[in-house]
Amino acid sequence: MNKFIEMKQKDIKPLREKLWLANDKKCPVLGKEIPFDKSALDHAHKKKDDDYDVDKGVIRETLDFRVNAVLGKLENALKRVGLAQQEDFNISEFLRNAADYFEKGAYMDEEGCMYIHPNEVTAEPKLSKRNYNLLKKQYILSGQKKKFPEFPKSTKLTVGLKKLFEEFSINPYLLKK
Repeated sequence: MNKFIEMKQKDIKPLREKLWLANDKKCPVLGKEIPFDKSALDHAHKKKDDDYDVDKGVIRETLDFRVNAVLGKLENALKRVGLAQQEDFNISEFLRNAADYFEKGAYMDEEGCMYIHPNEVTAEPKLSKRNYNLLKKQYILSGQKKKFPEFPKSTKLTVGLKKLFEEFSINPYLLKK
């Protein structure tokens, strides 16, 4: 039978320090030394109706406060999406599998190609109105008679404008500082 000791707020700091020292001042998740003032006393949450148990309401360790925040958000997210409520769900196994998954890396097909997700594709730069006006001025000064193309509403470089920018050696895009 497990014995549970209900702590008071004043008991937190001494226990946090005891666990921190027992771990050689290291966060067990980061595996790195952390200053005591950057540590947090991590605990397993329980629902109001739950009884105390080895994974409900009890102190686990002293962690880096950022790690504690991330793990809390992870546990809440797993509950929110319903995974944590599945009878066969095991968070430790889930995290081990997730670590293996991340280490595996990107999908590569038989020819060695990797595919870029559409959300990650580099956006085409927008045509600079300022550089467009500079090009138009140079075009007029050159004495050319063809009608100068309008500035595209999409701000994307058209084939005709691209040729003119190249002809007059002007960058069509704003240079970032």
